[in-house]
Amino acid sequence: MKRATTLYLGTALALVAWPMAATAQDAGNAEVDGPAEPAEDMAGESDPFTIVVTAQRREQDLNRVPISIEVLGGDKLADTGISTLEEVTLSVPNFQITQTGLTTQTYIRGIGSGNDPAFEQSVAQYVDGVSYGRAQLTRAPFFDLQRVEVLRGPQSILFGKNSTAGALNIITAEPTDMVEAGVTAIYTPVFDGVEGQAFVSGPLAPNLAGRIAVRGLSEDGFVYNTVKDRDEPQREELAGRGTLQYDSGPFKATLKGEYSTFDVTGRNLLVSQDVATRTLPNGAPLDFATALAGAGLPGVLQDTTFNYRRQADADDYDRTDFWNATLTTETELGDSLLTTVTGYLGYDRTTSVDLDFTSASILGALTRENYEQISQEVRVATPDDRTLSVVGGAYFEHNRLEYSDVTSFGPNLANLGYGVISDIGVARDFEQTSTTYAVFAQVQWRVSDRLRVIPGLRIAIDDKTASRTLVARQGAFSFDGPLVTAPTPIVVLQSALGFSLNNPGAGTGHDLSRSRSESNVVPSIALEFDVTDDVLLFGSYREGYKGFGFDARSNNNQSFGFDDEYVNAYEAGIRASFANNAASVGLTLYRSTYSDLQISQFDGTVGFNVGNAGKTRTQGAEATARYTIAPGIAFNLSAAYLDFEYLDFRRGNCAFGETPDGDVVNGVQLCDYTGERGRFTPKWNLYGGLNVDRPLFGDIRLKANADVSYTGEHNVHDNLDPAGIVDGYTMVDARIGFGTDRWTIAAVGRNLLDERFRTYAAQVPFASNVGANTQYATASRPRSVAVQLQLRY
Repeated sequence: MKRATTLYLGTALALVAWPMAATAQDAGNAEVDGPAEPAEDMAGESDPFTIVVTAQRREQDLNRVPISIEVLGGDKLADTGISTLEEVTLSVPNFQITQTGLTTQTYIRGIGSGNDPAFEQSVAQYVDGVSYGRAQLTRAPFFDLQRVEVLRGPQSILFGKNSTAGALNIITAEPTDMVEAGVTAIYTPVFDGVEGQAFVSGPLAPNLAGRIAVRGLSEDGFVYNTVKDRDEPQREELAGRGTLQYDSGPFKATLKGEYSTFDVTGRNLLVSQDVATRTLPNGAPLDFATALAGAGLPGVLQDTTFNYRRQADADDYDRTDFWNATLTTETELGDSLLTTVTGYLGYDRTTSVDLDFTSASILGALTRENYEQISQEVRVATPDDRTLSVVGGAYFEHNRLEYSDVTSFGPNLANLGYGVISDIGVARDFEQTSTTYAVFAQVQWRVSDRLRVIPGLRIAIDDKTASRTLVARQGAFSFDGPLVTAPTPIVVLQSALGFSLNNPGAGTGHDLSRSRSESNVVPSIALEFDVTDDVLLFGSYREGYKGFGFDARSNNNQSFGFDDEYVNAYEAGIRASFANNAASVGLTLYRSTYSDLQISQFDGTVGFNVGNAGKTRTQGAEATARYTIAPGIAFNLSAAYLDFEYLDFRRGNCAFGETPDGDVVNGVQLCDYTGERGRFTPKWNLYGGLNVDRPLFGDIRLKANADVSYTGEHNVHDNLDPAGIVDGYTMVDARIGFGTDRWTIAAVGRNLLDERFRTYAAQVPFASNVGANTQYATASRPRSVAVQLQLRY
């Protein structure tokens, strides 16, 4: 399993050794003579704590950005071994990512997108200015980065696609004008994990520089599958990126190409509870495990507590190939800057999921997904020191999603009384094309030396066309087997399990096709006031929307289209810096009201339905503090308070045993969630980090950091079952290393308190038929300690 990664690491080391050997022979290259300046010396500069961000499409000091924002630098990400967005959540309060059985969900301030693959993202992701518009793209490994900016709250004007909850602005490392190279290798014994990253960067010709970066990972998992006698999920990942940059001064062009493959075998999904509500004639509780045993399937469900053990017997994998090409140009037009960003990206994904979470063959799924996207943005920015300055432009995006899946009914359904549908697969085909056109502008008016008024406007048109078919076929895992024509299995699939089928004789029909076009005008206005040169007060009002769409995964033909999601958001805050910018504090108060919040919920059998919640409110406060205690010693603090409430949501899918009290939709009464908190909405998130880079003796330096975060109690269940409430937990990560400017060896600890918790929960299909509240959950990563080696040139 480790052969490919070992080969990769050898290649990476060779890449790093090549420029070292080549430049060592070039004594005349003064640019690369001598080591880099020590961090202690750098700390004495006049502005020791300036962090430059581009959250508003301009380079700005972080302390002057009137947005609730957290920034993680590329060095911090590399040193701590963070290589996925999910691992970023430790350092960013009010930001959560979780993996379900079907997709990855990202939330900011309790707002995110659910399981449907056709969803646009409430938390948008941008990489080098290109929108990564689907949930699966958040799982792409990221590496060799300059920084990651997490922007909380609606970003409705300056970014390519509207985002109602926030945005992730990821900037990859650029080519350098002097030769640089580095390699990082990490070995994690508890997961038998090997990870390596390497880059080479430098000039290629006058005005032309290049950069190559690669990454590989191979690791076993942390949930033991007793049926297959292995740890899961096992991950194999390879990625490479090449960047060319031409810079003549008034004109700069950057061309980037990237390809990655990330394969997962097995999953960290396990049955987390099996609670009976009925009893057998002998008085014994009738839970799902007992029911399966009584149906002739003894021992297929043994571990029914959250104990990091599972019994899945079917193939369980997730394989994705991802590609991206981005061309960015910057042209000076007098003292203004014209920027163009051209992006092309896509991915192919295939998955197999064991959906019964037992060693029996009851229920499974196969999925195939292909996505391609092209985008073009043109943007002009005038100098922001003028009385009137502007950032404005136009945006175009076209994407195409092809999604197919098969819900597979295995032979052991006969044991549960559903033998008539065993060895049948319900095949779904969904296709959607989407085109967006937008123009936008944000103007800054300097009313006085200290007061600025910043209005903004975005006008967008979204066109979408989609189709969906659903048919039952012979063969449990067949995309193209013979159609089922016998009336009995069709009746069972439709009446008992809620499928609307397009088979001959089915009657209901399921061959849907629809087109829709909507336009939206999105305004914003902000005020900024400099109390002093170091203290900024700000307030803003923003509107935003997330585009309408079509439900890719519903099993009934009444659930297909859903509406735009809208938000009205108010924010006010303060940013202040002290001690020659060595210390800073920030506070943001916010209140956002959402209309028609897009929700995807489990229907209690084998499907998900998308709908719109009437009205939702999130409000709270977010605070940050940063302080450089001494040269090479600094700490960060962050805190977030979140008050979340569904103000009007009468169309929630009922949790197990809940009495329906909501609206009647398609003849079924749903549940009223009005007044409830949503998923992933802890009241409190706290974070503290300490970073140390100090000389010990000679050229040897101590390089250490510690990160502590607390996440309060919250519900992770799809349908807000009270059993899905997770107690608050504290995560501790730490790294201690020794080395020089050329090498470092370190120990990296993750989740040192070994906190084990559920990050997502939902019902196990068919368990409710016997009256059992049986849930599965996604398990968090347990404690790990790794050895890390870094070489730099």
